[in-house]
Amino acid sequence: MDDLTPSKIDLLHAESRVVFSICDCSLDKNYSFYGLCREEATKLIKRLQHIEKMTWRQLVGLSREKGLTSERPNSESFNIIDAQNSSEQKISGEKYYFHIRIEQTGLFRIFGYQKGQLFCITHIDPRGKIHH
Repeated sequence: MDDLTPSKIDLLHAESRVVFSICDCSLDKNYSFYGLCREEATKLIKRLQHIEKMTWRQLVGLSREKGLTSERPNSESFNIIDAQNSSEQKISGEKYYFHIRIEQTGLFRIFGYQKGQLFCITHIDPRGKIHH
C-alpha cells in the first residue's frame, strides 16, 4: 500500500466514532502498558482520547503520520497482530491490520485491528521495535 491509498476499513462503521479496546493487548512487557513510563502512558491516553472524537472515515482520511497505516500481509507486524487477534473475523474473511502513530515524528505506535466500531489494540510499541 502506498501513501495515497486509503486504509481499508469496515464501511458499515465508517460513520461510527472510533473506540479503543485493550482486550486483545499483548501482556509481553515490551509491547503492553507494562513497558510504558508515566510520560509515555500520558501521551498515549491523550492521543487515543483525541482519535476517539473522530469517525472511522475521518481517521482513514488523515495522512499516515496522523492516521492509520495498513500492515502488509506476512510482515512481522501483520503476523504479531494476527497472533493476538481473538475475533471471529480472523477465521472468516479478509484481515486488515493497522498501526497508528502516537507521535507524528517519533517511533511510538500502537498496532491492532478493526472489529466493528472498535480499534482493538494488540501491541503498544513506544520505541519502534516492531518492523512493518
